[in-house]
Amino acid sequence: MCKYNQYHYWENLLANKKDLWKSSFAPITTARETLFINTAIIDYQRNTLDNNWACYPDAKSVLGFIQYVQLPLAFFYTLNASEEALAFPVCSSQEFIEYLQESGSIHTPAMESAVLELSTYWDLDSVTCLEKLKDFCQRFNAFWDRDTSVLHIDVFENTYEIAHCLLDKSEFPEVMEEDIGLTAVQLFEMCKNFYHDQFLQKNFVNILNHKIGCVV
Repeated sequence: MCKYNQYHYWENLLANKKDLWKSSFAPITTARETLFINTAIIDYQRNTLDNNWACYPDAKSVLGFIQYVQLPLAFFYTLNASEEALAFPVCSSQEFIEYLQESGSIHTPAMESAVLELSTYWDLDSVTCLEKLKDFCQRFNAFWDRDTSVLHIDVFENTYEIAHCLLDKSEFPEVMEEDIGLTAVQLFEMCKNFYHDQFLQKNFVNILNHKIGCVV
């Protein structure tokens, strides 16, 4: 069994204070295979904005993070309206599904379906798994884009996808340049340099978190 497909693996990382949201999950050894993930939980009523960028080494590590960490975090927070702080249960997917069923929420079918769908991706090859994850994120984001709250997950295959996403979401490029301090040309140059510049490889996620921030 893939190590990422075990909740104990993620539980151990969290117990050892591993930052799974705002860092490189592992030292970058093959930059070309590195994937990027952006997650956001926005709750306008609770005045909550949790937005994070991270990079992961492959599709299966991203799959494990989404299934065992990000979805439980997002769904637990959504179901517990009185909770101010972000928290979540670290447990098996089956235990989490049982928790969802016991909640009696109208969102339970959608939440359960999301967890079960992800669990079917483990036997896929890496390329197909990544394709499925990106499609899953599109549907997930559309469903959870509400007036009062937003749950958002995006997976990027490379740095250039991030740049195109930023430009697509910006109605006025000059506003984007003012916000992040980079022109479109400089942004793409940085994305290109990531693949051969060790300094950028170590700091690209920090730049995303501090300069780019929320793209929802």
